Amino acid sequence: MTDELVIYEVKDRIAHITINRPEKRNSFTEDTRRQLIDHWITFKHDAEADVAILTGTGDIAWSAGSDLKEIGTGITVSNPDWKPPIEGVSTIGLACMSGLDIEKPIIGAINGVALGFGFALALACDIRIGTPNSRFACTEVKFGHMAGGGQATLLPSTVPFGWAMELALTGDQIDAQTADKIGILNRIVEPDQLIDECVALANRMIECGPTVVRQTKRFMYRAMGQSYLDSMELEGIFYQRIQSSKDYDIGTQAFVNAPNIKKVRPDFIRE
Repeated sequence: MTDELVIYEVKDRIAHITINRPEKRNSFTEDTRRQLIDHWITFKHDAEADVAILTGTGDIAWSAGSDLKEIGTGITVSNPDWKPPIEGVSTIGLACMSGLDIEKPIIGAINGVALGFGFALALACDIRIGTPNSRFACTEVKFGHMAGGGQATLLPSTVPFGWAMELALTGDQIDAQTADKIGILNRIVEPDQLIDECVALANRMIECGPTVVRQTKRFMYRAMGQSYLDSMELEGIFYQRIQSSKDYDIGTQAFVNAPNIKKVRPDFIRE
């Protein structure tokens, strides 16, 4: 096993990003956050990767959150000359992709507990698939901290408001079945099926046009929280943008020329 804190590897146009501190339940030090940020930037610009799957090493923890021992004793870093990609944004925010403008889809393969910052990171993923071992909690409130990293921001748009308040104000832990019921998880699969399920989902996205997938993701986040009329106006702008793309032309012609509509497989161009 590599000694990297976060592992990045690309297989068949899928970037597999793995938090790799199993002996510390994949908790995050400052160095771990910095490595993850570097990998997000790599993924954003990687012409060989269309979708990312984020998971943790082992079968106990996706991530137990920030390493509170480091917070209490003082943060030390291996590379003091490291520069953030965006000045003025904390590494907690950047590790949760705040401001990074990543258009490509990101799937969270939640293979265990996701607590505190780990929960924030899970919520920052576009889609989350879990196992019966998945657990979630905004643990910070129990230690005098706010549910940060985007938890308090994203929870009300992910789950019913009452659930968002209960989670953020109590730090109570919920199991996979509850997370599935209220919308944190898209679905639950057995642990030995988790990565295969995420890869299959990623491949269904890769089969679609890369421009339309990325622009649709961008639109959906931009439209979140806007009024219906404002969202519809913005949708029209994005639709026109997609209409002028190669994806639109290739997909339309494939549909027109296909002898069997059920077997249409446009050959989209990736640049």
